Order: sequence, then C-alpha cells, then structure tokens
Amino acid sequence: MSSNSSGPGALLRLVFYAAAIVMALLHVFVTFRGLSSAEGMNQAQLARQIARTGSYQSHVIEPYAWAQMEAAEKKPSPLAMPETVQPPLQPLLWSVAFRFMKPWQVYDPVTGGAVFLMDRVIACFGVVWYLLTIFLTHGAARRLFDEQVAAIAAIALLVCEPAWELMVSGAPRALLILLFALAFRLYASAAGRAVEDRGTFMPLALLGLVCALMVLTHWMALWIVLGVVIGVAVFLPRGRAGAVIVALFPALVLVAWGWWNVQLCGDPLGGIKALMQSQSSAVAHDTLLRDFSPSVPLLQVDDLLRRAGLGWQEQLALLFAHLGYVVPAVLSFLALMHRFRKADAASARWTLAVVFACVALGMGLLGLPDKENDDNALYIVLMPALSAFGAAMLVVLWSRFQMSGEFVARWGAPIVALFITALPMAVNLPVLMKFGLTMGGKIPPHWPPFLPERAFILHMLTDRNEFIISDSPAFVAWYGDVPCVNLPVQRGDYELMKSKAEERGAKLAGFVMTPVSAKVERITDVYTGPYAEWRDLVIRGPMLAFDRDFSPSPEFPFKIPIPLVGQPVGEKENLSLPMVFYTDKTRTAKK
Repeated sequence: MSSNSSGPGALLRLVFYAAAIVMALLHVFVTFRGLSSAEGMNQAQLARQIARTGSYQSHVIEPYAWAQMEAAEKKPSPLAMPETVQPPLQPLLWSVAFRFMKPWQVYDPVTGGAVFLMDRVIACFGVVWYLLTIFLTHGAARRLFDEQVAAIAAIALLVCEPAWELMVSGAPRALLILLFALAFRLYASAAGRAVEDRGTFMPLALLGLVCALMVLTHWMALWIVLGVVIGVAVFLPRGRAGAVIVALFPALVLVAWGWWNVQLCGDPLGGIKALMQSQSSAVAHDTLLRDFSPSVPLLQVDDLLRRAGLGWQEQLALLFAHLGYVVPAVLSFLALMHRFRKADAASARWTLAVVFACVALGMGLLGLPDKENDDNALYIVLMPALSAFGAAMLVVLWSRFQMSGEFVARWGAPIVALFITALPMAVNLPVLMKFGLTMGGKIPPHWPPFLPERAFILHMLTDRNEFIISDSPAFVAWYGDVPCVNLPVQRGDYELMKSKAEERGAKLAGFVMTPVSAKVERITDVYTGPYAEWRDLVIRGPMLAFDRDFSPSPEFPFKIPIPLVGQPVGEKENLSLPMVFYTDKTRTAKK
C-alpha cells in the first residue's frame, strides 16, 4: 500500500477498497441474521417511535424510570412513555431513515421474510460506520507513523470478524467505535499541530464536539471522555486550555440532557441514575432498572473493591476476546515501553493509555455479565486506535531482526499477526456464507433467545390499548410492536403498575417469557437469581414437556399459556415451551 498514485501501490489500494466493500455487502445481505443486541433492539423501537410520533417516546418501559415519573407526579402511561434511559444519538440517526420506510415499519415475516427489513437497514448503518472507522484509523496511523503501519492497522480491522458482527448487531457500541476513531484522528492532528507550534483550537474544538456525541451515544462513554480530557491536559503541549475546550462540549450536553430529564421525571439523571448507582453498589444495572420500588443502594467500599477486582480479573483474562482477537491491538501495550522519536506519537500513546485505564476502571465497577458480548463492554471501541500502535510496534520490533529478503524483512511478522487476527473470520464466515447463500432469507436467527418470526404474533393477539410485561422487553417491543414493561424484580409491583396503567386507559394483556430469564448455569439459580420471584413462569414452559405443570398462585390471573415457540424433547414427552405468552383469556389473532 505505497503512497504512490500509480503502480503496485495504487493496485493494492484498489484491492483493499474492493475487499472492504465486499465484506460490507456480505455481512448485510448474505450472512446477516437480524439484530443480536438487546440494546440495539431497544434503540431501534425508540427510533421507530420517534419517526411515528415526532416525540421521544418509547415502547420499552423500565420500572425504575416509571417509578421516577410516578414520584414526580407525571402520571405516565405505558402506551406513551417518555424515554429517560436510552442515549438519543443513534435512535435519532436511525429515525431519519425510518421516516421514509413507513410501509415496512411493522414486522411481518409472511410478507417481508424471516429477516426484518428494518434490521437490514440498521446493519447498513453499521457497516458504513465501520468503513469510515477503517478510513479514519488509516489516516491517524499514517499521520503518526507511516504508510506501512497504517496499512497493517487497516488490514487488521478489515479481517476482524467480531468487529463486523458487532457493527451489524445494532449495539450503540457500533456508532461509538466510529466516533472514537474520529476522536483519535482529531487528537493526532492536534498533537501534530502542537509539536509544530501551530494553533490547535480547531481540532480540539472538533474533538470536544465528538466527545459530546460519544456521551449521547453511550452513557458509559463518559469514562472515555474523562480519559481524553486528562490526556489532553497532561500530554498535549499547552494542553490545559485545550482540555477546558474539550470538556466544555460534553458538559453542556449533559446539562441540557439533565434539564430535559427534569421536565420528564423530576430527576436530572433520569433513568441513567440506575447506571450510576450500579457502579457504586453490588446491585447489577439490569436488576436496578427492573425495580419499581427503588431504594438507594448502600455503598460498601470493601464489597465494591472486591467486585471491581473480580471484574478486572475476568476482563483482563479475556482481553484478547474483548479486543476482537486483533493481535496488533494486544501488542499495543508494548508501545508504553518504547521511546517514539515523534513527539505527537508519544503524546497520543500516553493519552490512549489513560483512556484505556479509565475504561478499565468503569468496566470493573460496572461488571460485564455477558463478557465481550455485553452491551457495555467498551474495550473493543478502543481497538482501532490500539491497532495503530500495535502495528507500529510490530514494525519496530521486526526491523531489529536482520532478515534476508526485502519482503520478509518488512512484512514477515505483520503477516503472521494478520493471519492470526483473521482466524475467526476464516472459521466462521464460510459457514455463515453457506447458510446465507443456500437458505436466503430463512437463515437461522439468533435463537436462543431471539426468534423474531414468533414475536410478531403478539401484535395480532393484543389490542391497541394493551401492553405486555416480559423478561425481554426490547425484543417484544421491536418485533411485536407492542408496549412492553421490563419484568419487575418484586412480584407484587406488577399489580401496582397494572392498576396505575388502568387508571390511564391501558390494560395488561399478559406476560411473555423467553430464554432470557431461563439462562442459568444451575437449575437452582432459577430460585435464587434475578428472576427468582417469577420462577413459576420461568420454569413452567420448559417443564410442560414432561407433563409437570408449575401452576401459578391462585390469585395470579394470567394462567393461560399461548405457545410462541414449541420444541419436541422426546417421543413420550410433550412440547417444551421456551417462549410463552401467558394471558388471562382466550385470544384469537387479528388481521
């Protein structure tokens, strides 16, 4: 990938661009199986509601946020619930496209195929963002180092299969990867201008704007922004004033968002408060959001430190997976021990190290139950920038060996590193391509726990003034197009929620249970885990296959099971029902 405009360098660039476009098309139109991120589904249904109503309303209702509005006497209804939990940037961007696709906004697998068309639109957004990420990372690496380092970093991103899967998952981390790549490019420009004793106001102002956009994309991006501000203040020449410029934009955005939340729920933090509380207590974030009777979790320093230590132990053990199995990204930590001749590269190196430390601190305090696939796992957001420094270290270290042959002397170790990085793609992509090319739109979905073609039935079984309670509310709301409340922690809370909803013209249709709540390591976890008070509904569907009906308590009205997914488990047994709609009356599907 020479910098020459003609000759072999130009041909290699064309090959690379063609390969990037082919990879994007494959992941959208051949191997795509629908959204895999619950947060992505949540933001997708929010974008659809924005496109429909022109207001920031959600069909996913978190009991924690509902309780905040009740405390502020806002009298919300689950049929038109203001959103105070999700960051707005990605849903707003999607809603622009959704406005032009009103005929396809409701999922129907009969006429639209097994893969929801709107899912594919979201995947198109993701791959475009990743192509831009590769472009920006290449530019930053070339600005800090040279063309060879930039080429290694770009190729590493191209063959990183976990990153491609993330970009089509719908997760907000996909947009965050692009924004941090842009922030890294702007910091490289600012560092170069500072070394040359030129003005840095414009790149730093743009960097501050990008930091504000990162905060509006993912609330945990506050840790990234904190690292960037510290890096600018400490490692950029004359950077203290620049740090103020960078910090000003996200600060103004947070103040504006706090004012907006006060209007909706009386609390400037809104539903984000649960995320903040979960980082300072032993209560998981998902559990706090499901609490309709929230209390202030007690801060126990010894328990907090132990939990953070266990989180770091697990996360560092899986660091290779968290970084998408990209070898140059892992090798970037060697850059901390190398003395770079270019002052701007040294500055960017230490700033990136501070950002990584801040992200590690936030991830350790929060915890990542789903490991590298967790929607809050932000290590992969730093992977493109880390790959640039890892590629530089590969070139530097390999050049120390006196190897015969110009090609081997320049590309020997980088090719090995890129080959290892490409192994997940070499193993998984051909299988998915075979499925996609042979099965077309009937490619297997992400089951368990998500089976979209069965959720759309809920849209035909419920009335317009009804809502559902589920352990997977984003899935139900997005594919079923039904307002859905997250399953409350305390069983008694659902009756209070039901009565308040009925006062405002909304009726509870029933409960939808999916494999989300049944995913446990041991069967005893059903009785002691986060869904313990709903153990009868969690275990009833699967155990019906063995003619053992775990009937709910007599006063519980939603006893009639409507199978959404049935699976045979043996010749003598009945169907196991891992996804069930429990309702209080016989229902027939409407057209």
